[in-house]
Amino acid sequence: MAKIHGSSKSSQILLIAAQVLALIALVLGLQFLVNTTGGTLFLFSSGAPMLVFAAVAILIGVAIYKYNTSHHLFDIESYEPGDIVFHEGDVGECAYFIHSGEVEVIREHQGQQQVIARLGKDQYFGEMALLTNNRRNATIRAASKVRVAALGKKNFMTLLSVLPGTKEDILKTVQARAMAQVGGRR
Repeated sequence: MAKIHGSSKSSQILLIAAQVLALIALVLGLQFLVNTTGGTLFLFSSGAPMLVFAAVAILIGVAIYKYNTSHHLFDIESYEPGDIVFHEGDVGECAYFIHSGEVEVIREHQGQQQVIARLGKDQYFGEMALLTNNRRNATIRAASKVRVAALGKKNFMTLLSVLPGTKEDILKTVQARAMAQVGGRR
């Protein structure tokens, strides 16, 4: 599975590295003040500016990364055939819009998995859990290589409030899927 998400863990590691570099520069500066010799003068004057420059560059890079990840609407994710996007019963965190490829909608019924639908380009899934605050009602599996745009719950709800036409279309789809689900259980 090749999910592509922003990694806050790596940004935390980079922030720690920047702090360590700044701390090393500080220690070199203190050593220079305490023991001013030719060796410490050379070490401080050549090493400290490079350490501070590297720390500042890392901090700027992390700040740009954090800004970009907090100011974009979608995360693009890719899945290989057979990869599971999410399982039935998972908590809903995103709605997914299919850019390319196909997915299978699978439900567990009497201990067996049943493919109840196939969705393709320009269709979406995962919205029901966001609208109802219920857990996922089906498993989604990639039927082919698939690229999706994942829209987080907060952005999804904002999208619905800003674009009433989109809200109506999505609610019609949810209603049709709910009716098909009820009809399939009879």
